[in-house]
Amino acid sequence: ARSPRPAIEDKAMRFAPVIDYLRSGLAQRLTLDDLAAVAQLSPFHFLRRFHAQFGVTPQQMLMALRLGKAKQLLAVGESPAQVAAATGLADQAHLTRAFARRYAVTPGRYQRQLRR
Repeated sequence: ARSPRPAIEDKAMRFAPVIDYLRSGLAQRLTLDDLAAVAQLSPFHFLRRFHAQFGVTPQQMLMALRLGKAKQLLAVGESPAQVAAATGLADQAHLTRAFARRYAVTPGRYQRQLRR
């Protein structure tokens, strides 16, 4: 006989350390193997379960967290180049492309809008 499937809360609890790890490592290069190890799953199984739980891949979640942090840093006046470095993005151009794709505004324009 198979054991019953874990409740949704149990699944969320398995991924809570992964989300914390993502948040704490925004400026670092994080690999699928690293994330799977935190969740104590094989990389393939981790990827499938993570996507089933959140509806996005770990890479998409990481980018969303990075851009959310970028918004916070831009709001307090950090330069886009500093923000890109602090959030693990390759450079200011990468920040600009990703930020504009997600929020439909460039980081510089976002800062100017906040100052108004």
